[in-house]
Amino acid sequence: MCARTLRVLPLLALVCVLAPGGARAASGGEPPRFQVAVPPGASRLSFVVYGDTRFTTREKVANSLARRALVSRIAQEHPAAILIGGDLVYEGRDSDDYDTYRTETAAWASQNIPVYPALGNHELEGCEDPAACLENWWQALSPLPLRPYRWYSVSIGPSVLALVLDSDSALRRGSAQRAWLEQQMLGADASVKFILIVLHYPPVRDPLIPHAREEAEVARYLSRNAARLQPRVVVIGSHIHNYERYFRDGVPYLVSGGGGAKPVPSLRIFGELSKLHTSVNFHYLRFVLEGDRLSGTMVRFDASARDADRWSEPDHFEVRARN
Repeated sequence: MCARTLRVLPLLALVCVLAPGGARAASGGEPPRFQVAVPPGASRLSFVVYGDTRFTTREKVANSLARRALVSRIAQEHPAAILIGGDLVYEGRDSDDYDTYRTETAAWASQNIPVYPALGNHELEGCEDPAACLENWWQALSPLPLRPYRWYSVSIGPSVLALVLDSDSALRRGSAQRAWLEQQMLGADASVKFILIVLHYPPVRDPLIPHAREEAEVARYLSRNAARLQPRVVVIGSHIHNYERYFRDGVPYLVSGGGGAKPVPSLRIFGELSKLHTSVNFHYLRFVLEGDRLSGTMVRFDASARDADRWSEPDHFEVRARN
């Protein structure tokens, strides 16, 4: 059991700060690990991942109708946790955007659903000195004990480990974040069947969209090492305001950036697997773990359709644990 209950953005969630081996992380040590408690012996576990929600009152940069519809639908799913791949707000210097987040996600808070966001470029938007924007982000997560860290991990039950990265920080070999990533992956507990890497800039995506920082380093590392890991790895990025799915070197790579930000078209060639024919794809990803099977579903909202026809599930995929 956890020693205390903490508020998570601003949801109440039962979490423990743990080191990789299960011991408590020392104060001032490495980035924390948070634990999502699940009922003992539960045969089914569901959680949600998506990004680019852009909570703001600025209507030209986001579709508030779609954003609120997705939030409401996710609340109806009653997920064990929600992971957001960055761009939670539109402008990180604007505390009003974080207030919009709190107001619009009241349904999540009422259910005590824990929320774990990654840093995106818009969390740093508007600040000449990124420290000011980071302070707003840390305060929004308070009292989640994250300051001064920009990346962290989450255990969702015993079988799923999520590594929440900051793709605005260095990921090349020799960097602090890369060393932490490798340690978490190589030192995962034997009970972990699946490792999720959640970050803002997707390492694999439509090649016509250039890489932003060093996110491609994640794909290079996995191409050499994922097959040797006991857990199966799934990577979910955002940043592109659409949905894409790829499979590279045994690893599924997903782009889930349809949380409400202004849509961006996707060509859906170059090995993209969903083959969707829709250019605007507001959506979230529903993950369901049952035994050794992790299934994913893209839940799409059509803001232009009639009420009865707005929801669909046009893409599904499955990842099996290793024997």
